Amino acid sequence: MLDDFDISKPSALFFGTERDGLSEEILAKADGFLKIPMVGFTESLNISVSAAIIIQNLTNRLRNSAIDWHLSEEEILKKRLDWARNSIKDSKRIEERYFKKI
Repeated sequence: MLDDFDISKPSALFFGTERDGLSEEILAKADGFLKIPMVGFTESLNISVSAAIIIQNLTNRLRNSAIDWHLSEEEILKKRLDWARNSIKDSKRIEERYFKKI
C-alpha cells in the first residue's frame, strides 16, 4: 500500500501506460509495486491521476520527515546539464563552442 512504502531508501518510480502497463523488462526488475487505496466502485485510475497521488503522498511524507532527501548543489547542476543535453538540439556543438572560448 502507498502509505507503507519505505521513503528512507532511494527509489525509482515507473508508471506504465493505461493500455499496456509496464514492459516485461521493468516488471521483472521491480523490487515491488505500489497500490493506491480506492473506495467505492473505482477499479483503476488514469495514469496522470495515479502519478499525482503517489508523488504528492511521497513528497509530503519526505517533507515531514527527518530524512535528508534534497539533492546537493552538484547533483542539481548535473541533473540540469543532463536535462539540457537531452532537450536542446545540437547541444554537443553548443558545448564545444562554449568551452573553446574558456
